[in-house]
Amino acid sequence: MATQFQGGFVDWSWMSDGDLLLSGGDFSTTDPTSLASIQDMVRTRLKATLTGWQLYTIGADLQARLGDTISNELNITLRRQINQSLTNQFLPRGSFSVQTIYDGGILKIFVYINQSLIATAALNPATGTSTIS
Repeated sequence: MATQFQGGFVDWSWMSDGDLLLSGGDFSTTDPTSLASIQDMVRTRLKATLTGWQLYTIGADLQARLGDTISNELNITLRRQINQSLTNQFLPRGSFSVQTIYDGGILKIFVYINQSLIATAALNPATGTSTIS
């Protein structure tokens, strides 16, 4: 859970396999002057299903759209789901932007804060897979 300090958020640093990162024998935390904590939470919300957090419907539920036909309507639906997920007790409306492009059969999603790329997602309807980074 992130804690807000002067200038930003501080959160635990995680290894790629989900374990807490140790640094010099202590738990490692994110730098409060960076967007690392916010970036991690955005990625978590993009990965989560709508009901993945039980009582908290914070997930963007992207995998639910894998069987949909790529269209302008799907772009609108995905952006709406992501906006709803990120503004649910997390980021204020207008503090981020979501863009989507269709590239070689893959729908790519980009989330920006202060014009910095924070997270990306890719939906591949041909293989039925999604990736978040």
